[in-house]
Amino acid sequence: MQIFDANVFFGFWSQRRLQADLSSIKDVTAKHGVTRMLLCSLRGIFADFSSGNKETIEVCRKEANMIPVATLNPHRYLGASAEIDAMLASGVRAFRFFPEYQHWPYNFAPFHRILQQLNGTGSLVIIPARVGGHHNNGVITEIADLAGRYNRINFLITGIYYGNLAEAIVVGQDSANIYFETHLVNSPDGIEVCTAEIGAERLVYGSQTPFNYITSSLSMVTGATISEADQEQILSKNIMRILGVAS
Repeated sequence: MQIFDANVFFGFWSQRRLQADLSSIKDVTAKHGVTRMLLCSLRGIFADFSSGNKETIEVCRKEANMIPVATLNPHRYLGASAEIDAMLASGVRAFRFFPEYQHWPYNFAPFHRILQQLNGTGSLVIIPARVGGHHNNGVITEIADLAGRYNRINFLITGIYYGNLAEAIVVGQDSANIYFETHLVNSPDGIEVCTAEIGAERLVYGSQTPFNYITSSLSMVTGATISEADQEQILSKNIMRILGVAS
């Protein structure tokens, strides 16, 4: 069974010590049977997103099992439009955003302008269910509003956990272009509940390596009481379908 990890980072992280160099990432993912991954440089979160994206693309050109994820900071929108064009021209179709670290809300005009540019390009937008602090009720509902407005973008929401699971399920039932990444779905029967309520076809496996251990996120899927076909969808087939990647 293939394992496609949709949530992997590499590079330098200033906030705590991590084994996030590319060699370590390759070792730990291979050890756990990860066959393909979406990869994003940490450089673009706090520093220059353009150089971070360049770093990601250069790595992925050398590593056949790594697919690049670009990142943008809406605070620097005046440079983002040209960067989007450059990324799309390079074949990038996944864009990740970090409002929790860059301190901007989803109802933010520069972010909306970026989504307007991405709408209809076949892109995947990866965004978190938490945008700061611990009081994030309603954030997934805000993302649903974005998904309705920019309905030619597929959205992948990270950070689904027991505290926002009900909101995620209701949004998932109503929004066909929203998918949910699984690394925090670790409550009892969480994967089973999501599979029953919104369908395995809407769940995408991710580990958030190197911030979290692959074993814990992977075992939540492989140990879930769901069919092997559903496990295959979550572990690889869904993200491959979304990205248009051949098996």
